[in-house]
Amino acid sequence: MKRAAPATFAVLGLLSLLALRAPDARAAESANDCVHLREGQSGDGLSLAIDNNCDRGLSCSLSWIVQCESATGKVTRRSKDGARLVVEASGSRTATASAKSCGDNWRIEDVSWDCAPLK
Repeated sequence: MKRAAPATFAVLGLLSLLALRAPDARAAESANDCVHLREGQSGDGLSLAIDNNCDRGLSCSLSWIVQCESATGKVTRRSKDGARLVVEASGSRTATASAKSCGDNWRIEDVSWDCAPLK
């Protein structure tokens, strides 16, 4: 029976350590780890700004629900909307979630976003 040299075990041990650490390194490089979403009032809606703190450009998608309400608070209409943005490295882009068609009583809910590196 042949035995592997101690150097072989050391190399295999190093490779297994690298394999265990690889997923952590990939997770830390997720585009969403370096993105910040800022919300603010904007006339008849919300201003949704994506700040890209990554060193690469990103393709981002935003989604939200616009809910129109009567003066008594009854929901009169509910619709899903969204925007797609390309945000340059270390840059910002803004989309407007408009509720202009609702009149005075509205709500914007369920704002979500997702970004991925540009290919």
